[in-house]
Amino acid sequence: MQRQPLHLHLRSSLQVARILLEEVLDGRHAAEDPEAHAQLVGKAGGEVAMLLRLALRASDATEDRTLIHQLANNLAPAVRTPRVRRCLVLRPSRAPMHAMAHLCLQSLGDRDDAFDSLVRQALMSGTAAANERVPYRLLDSAWTRHLAFGDIELQHPALALSPLGVGIDLVASTVEDAYAFTHALPYATDFGRLPLPEAFNTADLMDLADAVAVQALADDDLDLLAEVLMAPAALRQPWTPVLVFGWQLLDRVWSENGFVPGPGLPPPVTGENRTQTVRRVLGTAYHTTLAAGMTCATMLFANACPPASTQGQVGEIPSPAVGGQAWREQWRCCTQAQQDELGFLLLSLELRQALTEVNLSLVHRLVHRAAEQGWLDKPLVLQATEMLSRAVA
Repeated sequence: MQRQPLHLHLRSSLQVARILLEEVLDGRHAAEDPEAHAQLVGKAGGEVAMLLRLALRASDATEDRTLIHQLANNLAPAVRTPRVRRCLVLRPSRAPMHAMAHLCLQSLGDRDDAFDSLVRQALMSGTAAANERVPYRLLDSAWTRHLAFGDIELQHPALALSPLGVGIDLVASTVEDAYAFTHALPYATDFGRLPLPEAFNTADLMDLADAVAVQALADDDLDLLAEVLMAPAALRQPWTPVLVFGWQLLDRVWSENGFVPGPGLPPPVTGENRTQTVRRVLGTAYHTTLAAGMTCATMLFANACPPASTQGQVGEIPSPAVGGQAWREQWRCCTQAQQDELGFLLLSLELRQALTEVNLSLVHRLVHRAAEQGWLDKPLVLQATEMLSRAVA
C-alpha cells in the first residue's frame, strides 16, 4: 500500500489550492471583471472547499491540518459574499451550488451561523427542487444537502437513473458521459465513506470504471483518469490491473511536474502582465490537480491505496500504438509481468479506435479475440458485440 506518496500528492494539491486562493480567488482580483471573477470563485471556490473537507478527514499530520484550517479561513470571505447571499434569497432552486462551499467550511469548523441559517432556509424552500437536473447532477445536489441534513439525503431515486444504475453507452461515449459516472460515484458514497445500496453490483461497476479509465488513457485525459481512480475506494473493490496502471501513470506525471497537467491552456493575451498570466494558467489548469488531490484523500480515508509498484525495463510499445501518448510512455516503465496482465487494456484501446473509425471488420476480429480470452462480458466488448448485431440487422 502506498500511503506516503498519496500524502505527498495531497499536500501538493493543497499547495495549488493555496496559490489559487492568493493569486486568483482573492477579492482584490475582482475589480477587473467582477462577474467573471464571481463565476470563477463559485466554481473553483467550491472545489477548494470540497478538497479541504476531504483532506482533513484523510490527514493526521498536525502541519497538514493546520494548513487546511488556514486555507478554509482564507476561502471563507470569497464564498460567503453579498452576491451569494442575494442568490440564496432570490433563487433557492439554485441553492445547492451556492451553498456547497459554505457547508464544507462549516463542517471544518469555520462557522458562520447567520449565513448557515440563510442556506438552510433556501435548501428547505418550497422551490428548492424546482430546477431541471440530469441524474448525476441530482446526486450532486443531494450530496450538498447531506452536509446540512444528514445521510438520508444520499438515498436518492436518481441513483437508479444515473450511470451507476443504467451504465454508459461506451461505443461512442463522450467525456460528458464518462464524467457523469465519475461524479455520480463519489456523490453517492460521500467519497467512499458509505457503501452503495445492495441493489448495485459493485463488481460490474468496477468493469465500467475500467472502461472509463481506458477512455481517459486513449484521450490523454488525466482529469478523467484522476477521477475514475476513486472507484476502488468508493466501490470497496480490489484494484484492477487497468486502474493500477492508470494510477502509476498519474503518480509518475505528478511526481515529474509537481502538479497534474490539465487540458491545453488558452493563448496569452498580448501585453498581459504577470498577474494576468497566473490567472490565465491557474484559472484553467488548477482543476486537474485538485481533482487528483480529492482522489488521494478518498483513497487514504477509505484505506484503499493502490498496491506498491516496481519499475520495469524500457520495453517496446505495443503495436498498433493507439490512444494517447502518456500511456505508451508509462508502458515502458512496466515490468514484463505487469505488461502480461494488461492484455485487456491493449485490446480495449484498439477496440475503441476501431469503433471510432467504424471499422466493423476489425471490431469483429477484436470481439472474437476478446471471447477467446474470456472477456466477452466486459462492458465495452459486450456493447461492441451488440453494435455488430445491429449492423447486421
